[in-house]
Amino acid sequence: MALPPFATAADLAAVTQADIAAEAAELALASASAVIRRWTRQTITRVVDDVVTLRVLTEQELVLPQRPVVSVSQVRVNGLVLQDWVLSGDRLLRTGGWRRLPGTTTYPDPGLVEVTYTHGWVDVPDDVRAVCLDLAAMSVTNPSGLRSVAIDDYSRTFAAETLGSGTLSDSHREILRDYRRRIGTVGLR
Repeated sequence: MALPPFATAADLAAVTQADIAAEAAELALASASAVIRRWTRQTITRVVDDVVTLRVLTEQELVLPQRPVVSVSQVRVNGLVLQDWVLSGDRLLRTGGWRRLPGTTTYPDPGLVEVTYTHGWVDVPDDVRAVCLDLAAMSVTNPSGLRSVAIDDYSRTFAAETLGSGTLSDSHREILRDYRRRIGTVGLR
């Protein structure tokens, strides 16, 4: 499934104040969005009825990987549809734990839990859109990664931040930090 970019070609043209070929704008925005998704480990845009299969790591809770979680429509363990769970933020909780199946007195290993849920934002958050446009603008305004250009008496020098377009700067990472999925209680860099 191809995910939509976080901004439009018209947004990019407005930011750069230049006419940009549609193909170049679409490629730059798709690439910038992919870089952001990879770093945050999040799709960010709304995905309805996404199916994810998770292994039980803790007895009481199951952490859903994408945020924000809007709703959960189905939870299945070993082919059995469960109804005795509670959604709390991005976690599914079960009073009896994830290893006890309804109607049994034993605690079999459920193996994998299949969850169908809806997650992400309907409208891309402004700060994510801003980073996307910044990355895309770097790609289209300085595609060769030049430090400066000089022709006769005209010269143009690019800021060091615009070199190596397609990569997140420390400022970009700081802006996106709240969207980055954490693993356990420690955020990975």
